Amino acid sequence: MVRQFYQSGVHSTDLMNKTRKSIPDSQPVSPKGTIPGFLHSACARLPRGVRENLVPAGIFLLCFILYNTYTSLRMSGDTFPAGYLPFSIVYYHDLFLEHFANPNFAANAYAFANINGHLVSLFPIVTPVFITPFVFLCTWGMPAGQAILHVAQIGRTASAGIAALAACTFYLVIIRFVPKKIAILSTLIFAFATSTWSISSQALWQHGTIELFLLLMIYAILRNEEKPSSLWFVILGILSGLFVFCRPPDALLLLPILGYVVLLNRRYLAHYVFPGIIAGLPFLAYNEYYFGSIIGGYAQNIPLFDFSANFFPTFTGLLFSPNKGLFVFSPVLLLAFFGYFHIKSIDNKTISRLFLWFGPVLILETVLYGFFGDTGGGYSYGPRFLTSLVPVLCIYAAFFLSDTATRFRAGLHDYVKVAVIAVLIVFSVVVQFIGVFYFPYLDDSHYPQPWEGSRLLIVSSFQDGTANLDTFVIQSIPPLPPWYYYSENDEWKSLNIQKTLAAGDYQTAAWYYENDIQENPDSYILWNNLGACQIKLGEYEDALSSFNQSLEINPQFEEAGENQAVALQAIQQENTSAVTNTTVPAA
Repeated sequence: MVRQFYQSGVHSTDLMNKTRKSIPDSQPVSPKGTIPGFLHSACARLPRGVRENLVPAGIFLLCFILYNTYTSLRMSGDTFPAGYLPFSIVYYHDLFLEHFANPNFAANAYAFANINGHLVSLFPIVTPVFITPFVFLCTWGMPAGQAILHVAQIGRTASAGIAALAACTFYLVIIRFVPKKIAILSTLIFAFATSTWSISSQALWQHGTIELFLLLMIYAILRNEEKPSSLWFVILGILSGLFVFCRPPDALLLLPILGYVVLLNRRYLAHYVFPGIIAGLPFLAYNEYYFGSIIGGYAQNIPLFDFSANFFPTFTGLLFSPNKGLFVFSPVLLLAFFGYFHIKSIDNKTISRLFLWFGPVLILETVLYGFFGDTGGGYSYGPRFLTSLVPVLCIYAAFFLSDTATRFRAGLHDYVKVAVIAVLIVFSVVVQFIGVFYFPYLDDSHYPQPWEGSRLLIVSSFQDGTANLDTFVIQSIPPLPPWYYYSENDEWKSLNIQKTLAAGDYQTAAWYYENDIQENPDSYILWNNLGACQIKLGEYEDALSSFNQSLEINPQFEEAGENQAVALQAIQQENTSAVTNTTVPAA
């Protein structure tokens, strides 16, 4: 059953703790088969507030690292505006994109509009504005020409961070209803068995931001139920104002939130409405000024809605088609159907109503996309349009998992039930894994239509990825070098080094050379190039050592000899003007 949420002002976790045998803090006990005794003892001595935050912090860190791991760094045409716009805000203090001479803009012209002599985004600008502080921190002190070279890495890391925050928030929501182990399992399902991983975390589509905002609103409502305060309605209002303009078609998902405020908490209506207006007004003004519509560039999609019989294959395709179906790419979400019927067991009837209201709204949202003329459901791996439904569906699935665990009895029926659940989870994770690491290598000619049974997107992605995958990267926070990278493609390595050299980022270039030297320690060229970067960084002693190593391998390498003389001169005379005489040869 779903855990009791709220009763007489006592938090649900407190209610559970009262039923457990009291154990003095001075005598921590490690449950069998969980964590080592010394670690349990150390955690037990931490303040309660810190202990409660260890799990969500761990979830964020795990998700952020895995989301930031990839095999191909590519930007979808849909995400070019969101990737570049923060750089316009930071460096040019406007919302225009003509500052960047990127040939990909012309190849993806559908994402842009030329209005009043300016190149603007046809897609909503809430997400790029939202990540602008992060871009500002990543590019602190860089000239614009150097910073823009990191646009793909920064966009990738920002989307990973947004999705990781969504996973963390999901845990903070679901832990209020189900036992801790089920909460962790459900969070991992949300994070790695759904399009949260293969879509939201991979690029700056609006879906990751929508998931995060929706979960934050649900979390704010739960906190208000625990301890009512007008502050939570202010937060709800701000998030709602951003939500509407982040992805207008998903605004339907606000209906249960509005019901909670208008029908159940009308006295806080002003606290909700005015912050919402303030948060949304700048985006409304932008949409009206440049596009003459409250939904901005999305107004051009209105004629694409098709109210003919084509609705049925499109609607069912979004859910069950082999190449786009939500329940094909994440069959674990089928558990949400069963979880929905456990909502009434939540003791707090206000929260019970909220989650019951979400049910028909999810159907209505799917119907809306069913009428949309893009029968392909957007170019992506799986059900991109329905990603916004994933948070609530995973909450429903968690209710079912909790009930299953509570009612479990050692017997054939329950063992089969658990086995089926395990298969659904594993299959969903494997499918998402293929989408993250193999789909980027899919040949465009192999991309199928939703109902094309002769060519399966999951299988084609795996086949093309297996044949072409040659890179593996665990990215850090740009512009820092990646934590780990491997590539069989020397051209890929050379391109990264050339980009960093062109930007004057000698620290990163030196990191690449150091890693290459580990693979090829007898390369006199790599040792010379490393020394040249170290000269530029003012690390003259290290540079001299690198040049010496280069000459030891090849005494006839004149370029290393010349650079060695420069390093000696810099060391002996401490004359920084000598630095300008050093050249970094091509990789």
